[in-house]
Amino acid sequence: MSQEVGVALLYFSKSGKYGAYAVAAALEKRLRNVRVELMDIDRDLSIIERLRALSRKFRKLIIGISFNSLKLDRVRTLTKLIKDYVENCILVAGGPHPTADPLGTLTKLGFDIAVVGEGEETFVELVEDIAGGGEGHVCGTAFVEGSQVIVLKRVKRVNLDEYPPTPTWRGIFGPIEIMRGCSSCCLFCQVCYAFGPPRYRSIESIVEYAEVMWRHGLRDLRFIAPNSFGYGSPDGMKPEPSALLTLVERLRKLADRYGGRIFLGTFPSEVRPDSVDREMVKELRKMLDNKRIIVGAQSGSDRVLKMVNRHHTVQDVFEAVEALRSCGFEVDVDVIFGLPGEQEEDLKLTIEMCKKLVSMGARIHAHTFMPLPGTPLDEAPPGSVPTWVKKEVAKLVGMGKAYGYWREQEVLARILVSYRESKFFYTLREQRKHIKTVFC
Repeated sequence: MSQEVGVALLYFSKSGKYGAYAVAAALEKRLRNVRVELMDIDRDLSIIERLRALSRKFRKLIIGISFNSLKLDRVRTLTKLIKDYVENCILVAGGPHPTADPLGTLTKLGFDIAVVGEGEETFVELVEDIAGGGEGHVCGTAFVEGSQVIVLKRVKRVNLDEYPPTPTWRGIFGPIEIMRGCSSCCLFCQVCYAFGPPRYRSIESIVEYAEVMWRHGLRDLRFIAPNSFGYGSPDGMKPEPSALLTLVERLRKLADRYGGRIFLGTFPSEVRPDSVDREMVKELRKMLDNKRIIVGAQSGSDRVLKMVNRHHTVQDVFEAVEALRSCGFEVDVDVIFGLPGEQEEDLKLTIEMCKKLVSMGARIHAHTFMPLPGTPLDEAPPGSVPTWVKKEVAKLVGMGKAYGYWREQEVLARILVSYRESKFFYTLREQRKHIKTVFC
């Protein structure tokens, strides 16, 4: 591949670094003569100067920016600066927002190409194509052609074993992604609609990278998964104890050898209530170092749970918390207020559930619904929490039994809707009118 092409990947340190690390690892593994520059938008104050210097070294500089929907203002400002001051560059968008809204990404934010869906294989092929004189319009990308946005939708899904989770050879370590995709397809979540059904990194691959990290001095090993306790199962929702226990047993032996610790079912992932198997949990408690598990309940109303496609019940939540507590785990329970269609009776049930969970020894992790682009609820109103509910949650917070950014998320939800109303991003229904999708 020509040395005349350079690659810079920009990311927000709190929301996009793991995706950028994965793409950098894929590029440097597959394209051995490519060196990727990684830049942290939140911390690096000299990004434009660094990009200008890089652009003078190459015939073409590919600048990839990974971001979510809450970063639109900052991304638009950044792309304008890059277009104004950096020559010979191609701006490529990646991450949750470009996947959800390629139309707005290309027409409102100043990007030349959007990567839609998984980025590893697409970005490798994009760089190869541009290095060979092409425009980078490869499978997995979206671009403007005439008056239309073309999306070349990649059918083949990434095999996680073929790509490192991070560029470990750079001394960059982080959570290992052990599971990608979800079959629940909750109406408020982008994961299923971006990545499809679940697939898994193999036990051998996970153990290999865990050993690399521990050997280089990392102490705490964490994982990325939509549902940590669903590892290896056909649907990713129900547990597959043999697969998960085999994985953790292998990791435990390594951890003991290197003085490492294993954290599963806690940040940056969680556990579905219907994936909690008591006998499996007993065994896990002997091998995991985290004492706290995060369980996703989302609502105390079975009507709302069914309406948003959660595939579990409130009783499943109680049984999961009881099983985890009885085995010695502390438990945090995620709850979302302001879900579309939620009525006062549903909120009363949710507050009752929260109080019961607190009496069982759990803490509540409170959230407010945000209508994320690319989900079936992207046209919903912003989540709004009634005053009486705020007071009830505030009581729990005061007792040390609840926490979370639910107040801030109520504001962020309104900001998202203001973006939508001003056509800063487009809903799925609006995109269908202006996008031509070609499967490849």
